[in-house]
Amino acid sequence: MNTVTIKDCTDVHSELSAERFLQTRFWAEFKKQHGWEYRQYELYAADTHSFLLTVLLRPLPPFGLLAYIPMGPPLLADCDSLSPECAQRRGLFLSDLAEKLVPLLPGSVFLIRFDPPWECTVKNTKTEQREDQFPLTPYTTEKVPYQLLKAQTDIQPPDTVQLDLSLPLETLLAECKPKWRYNIRLAEKKGVEIRRFTGTEAERGIQFFYPLYCETAVRDGIAIHSEDYYRSLCRLAADPHYAAEGITVSVYGAFFEEKPLAAIITLFTPYEAVYLYGASSNEHRNLMPAYLLQWQAIQDARNYGCRSYDFYGIPPRDDPDHPMYGLYRFKTGFGGSIIHRVGTIDIPVCRCLYYLYALAEQLRAFWFKTVKKKLRGLFS
Repeated sequence: MNTVTIKDCTDVHSELSAERFLQTRFWAEFKKQHGWEYRQYELYAADTHSFLLTVLLRPLPPFGLLAYIPMGPPLLADCDSLSPECAQRRGLFLSDLAEKLVPLLPGSVFLIRFDPPWECTVKNTKTEQREDQFPLTPYTTEKVPYQLLKAQTDIQPPDTVQLDLSLPLETLLAECKPKWRYNIRLAEKKGVEIRRFTGTEAERGIQFFYPLYCETAVRDGIAIHSEDYYRSLCRLAADPHYAAEGITVSVYGAFFEEKPLAAIITLFTPYEAVYLYGASSNEHRNLMPAYLLQWQAIQDARNYGCRSYDFYGIPPRDDPDHPMYGLYRFKTGFGGSIIHRVGTIDIPVCRCLYYLYALAEQLRAFWFKTVKKKLRGLFS
């Protein structure tokens, strides 16, 4: 087990950097605009350098405060995720970290929730592949002050597709499925034009992105935020206060005869590029605008110096019966590697409040995923 030390990190100009965008000060400030608070700490483990650890805090009346750590901490990422010994090391590490965090967090925190970056990588080949390489959930067999529980619902998508942007552009294109390369060329041939709005111009892109996103939400039955949520993301990314973190948010639009057909929002850091949100029209889908959009964003991310391009969320398996199977096919068609992470891990600080909250979460999930979908089907 890595014994960790942790201390407050209140210096806004701290040289500690975060490799995952969800751990950056920028993202914490963005979430602060939408109902969260945050604390940042300097984390150190033996034989490593110091890391920045961002803890998001959200009031959940009447239970108390939820402490959420997305894509952190970045330790023990290299041990074998299929090994029980590794899973136990990780479990003991999280328990030890929680024990040291509790005195530093507000007294009303009833739950510490981790989404660690621990994963298995499966090469997304064009031939048959193994799909049973899922990381073992961290656990403890020893008596520890804080027990680990697998959360009922994962907060961040545990399964995704990533492209290695260190590869030559020709190789990245060659790793796409033939139909994907054809669709990219088709969109170009038919006159689909890609426009990128970034920096201080990014917010302008929300004007065409949000109507398309509302159309997508109705078609696919997904929940989305208000328009201001996406505008505030663009505004904050253009704020020079966060220039040191090297974050760029862009809105891309695919236009045909001056009409927007599809749009995406991406986030680039010096370490990673992430496809955050995507929207498309019901019209002219035969022009394949989404394929050209992604290909342009991939090229821009590579030019920016990002190490990887993360499509950010797919179903766990190649299952035609899965309701999001179309999303799986689209994203995996660009090649790369399929990533399976351990998912969300809960460490209750107050067990009574935690079990009441877990029940409330289950009821909420049942309402949105079952009842509301059935009602939408009845009245659509």
